[in-house]
Amino acid sequence: MKRLFLVIVILSSCLTFSQDYKIIYEFKWKSEKNDNAYNSELTTLVSNGNESYFEALSKFKYDSLKTDMRNKGFRSFPSPKEEWKFQSLIAKDLKAQTTILEQDIFDKIYITKYECKPTWTILKDKTTLFDYNVQKAETTFGGRKWIAWFANEIPMQDGPYKFFGLPGLILKINDAEENFIFEIKGLTKEKSDISKRNRTSSIVNLSPKQWNSFWEKYQNEPSNIFANLNESGATYSYVYNGKSVNTKEAKESYDKAEKAKINVFKNPIELRPCEK
Repeated sequence: MKRLFLVIVILSSCLTFSQDYKIIYEFKWKSEKNDNAYNSELTTLVSNGNESYFEALSKFKYDSLKTDMRNKGFRSFPSPKEEWKFQSLIAKDLKAQTTILEQDIFDKIYITKYECKPTWTILKDKTTLFDYNVQKAETTFGGRKWIAWFANEIPMQDGPYKFFGLPGLILKINDAEENFIFEIKGLTKEKSDISKRNRTSSIVNLSPKQWNSFWEKYQNEPSNIFANLNESGATYSYVYNGKSVNTKEAKESYDKAEKAKINVFKNPIELRPCEK
């Protein structure tokens, strides 16, 4: 009987850990350090306990639509109904403890894999949040000190953005200066699939160091990525807003649109990006 009870406990534990969750966080941030007002956007974390995706909720809805349409054999998709401010998708392999940053830029998907991870100090402070008992933890990550509240009752070592590794789901996390705040607003047990959103896109794999170098240059002049796209003799002509990417009008229009997106995070989440 003791052995039978032990088997039941182990199976119950495995089932608990393998459940799929969709967590909604409100993400609030200041575009510049001394701003008085916050930007705000709903984001989502979908996780099965082994791997997860984190992105803007409106982007998640669009990625879900693309995956569903691809599964049905569609090759073209409608434009998104909503724009999102947080542009990245962050995937985590919780077993390998690695993180992948995925960024859509013009006609390509840039993918960077990171091995760096938060190192936590768990404190004794406890309170309640979203009807869960939570405990405080701290880490220094990306050049900022972060304060997290995690729930042991939800046995997922995951959280918003690039944060993971605590013995429970992170329900709230903010930097010490409260420039960036992620706080849970909803949690459901459901399975989500966005795996085929970029099946036919051109993929560019970069090391963390290569991505940091590319991103620094991109922020200064985004239209530099148009270089050599429309070479003589090419069978396909790239356009932006109906104009060849070789034209001054297309470059200026693209620079303006992209810098507006970039400036939403003029004060970056990570002051010192990881290079491993």
